[in-house]
Amino acid sequence: MKSVGEHARLWTAPASPQVDLLAARFETFAFDRHSHEQLSVGVIEEGAEGLHMAGGKVVIPAGQLVIINPEQVHTGFAAVDSGWRYRMFYFDTALVEELAGERLGTREVWFPETAVRDDELFARLRAVHREQEQAGDPLTAESLLLAGLDAVLHRHARRGPAAAGGVLPRRGIEVARQLLHDRWSEAVTVAELSTAAGVPRASLIPAFREAYGLPPHAYLLRLRANRARRLLLAGRPPAEVAVTAGFADQAHLTRICKRYFGVTPGAIRP
Repeated sequence: MKSVGEHARLWTAPASPQVDLLAARFETFAFDRHSHEQLSVGVIEEGAEGLHMAGGKVVIPAGQLVIINPEQVHTGFAAVDSGWRYRMFYFDTALVEELAGERLGTREVWFPETAVRDDELFARLRAVHREQEQAGDPLTAESLLLAGLDAVLHRHARRGPAAAGGVLPRRGIEVARQLLHDRWSEAVTVAELSTAAGVPRASLIPAFREAYGLPPHAYLLRLRANRARRLLLAGRPPAEVAVTAGFADQAHLTRICKRYFGVTPGAIRP
């Protein structure tokens, strides 16, 4: 994507299919409310990024790390007139749990701070990300990724379930959420969710939003967007992905990719 000096590229690390990478610069672009299935860790290289999330507004200036827990709903926007340039890692949950289990003695970890000042780790992760752009030795590239994630875990993770201190959803709302995961590519009605959850329709939507940060329709759209991203990163053509992921057409897929990921489908590739 290129406009008003903006550009973005999203790809899978050649040496590790469990890590996605983003390199981008934005000036006027703003992300809609969304979340990621993966642990998101990034370095702000220039300017400053702002986030709206539960608890209020967070600003991450150049030189600091941004760390966003899986499923943590947030936006993203330029916090200064010049915009921001940054690099992001998206680490699959399975990889994070594996490494946390081996190195910290627990598979359940979470991160309390979104804006993190850690000059040493900032420089290290920035170098690791740049290394992933080179067609170098895969053993070296993957080793750097794992060592970088290990450092993030050791220096800033907290042990225990991420739900600590958060809203615990009622059992019925969990059932409704699982129904969306099971039928993410299908049409789902409020009545179906209400029946599955055993919760009146009038109560379902606010209870779901309280538990997961998004109302059911936005949560389902996020699921479809994340599935579409996976398919695009696997090399599937956008037109095919639009149909498979339940979007109206390729133009709809393009709009959603821009809103959630800051890139068009053509910029999401293996």
